[in-house]
Amino acid sequence: MQTIFQYKTFRGRPAPLITVGVRLEEKWYPVEVYVDSGAAYSILRAQIAEGVGFDYRKGEVIFAQVGDGSFIPVYLHDIEIQLGVKQFVGKVGFSEKLGVGFNLLGRMSIFEQFTICFMENDRVISFEWSDVRT
Repeated sequence: MQTIFQYKTFRGRPAPLITVGVRLEEKWYPVEVYVDSGAAYSILRAQIAEGVGFDYRKGEVIFAQVGDGSFIPVYLHDIEIQLGVKQFVGKVGFSEKLGVGFNLLGRMSIFEQFTICFMENDRVISFEWSDVRT
């Protein structure tokens, strides 16, 4: 099963930004994320959790290193994610210190679920999932 996403424009340039679903407090929410093969964890802005009453600070706290070499606190949770038609539980972090202009979709819990292909010339990204992996 394959899902293909068109790149979206970010600051005037095409970028692998996609919309995924996350389930918080028994409701599904669409969240735009940047697919980042260099990120170990998926990290969402804390404001997303706060806006729906999800206490993200109850998660396991880690300190993730960011691009400038500094470390930010990230609170990890196992939550339901929907990518295309596939729903699964994955490790997602929340941080009030995420300094980039977008949420991140990182490798843990995501990249092992799918074969992912960045097709830069076509400005699309594909996610292929197989029942064999579950």
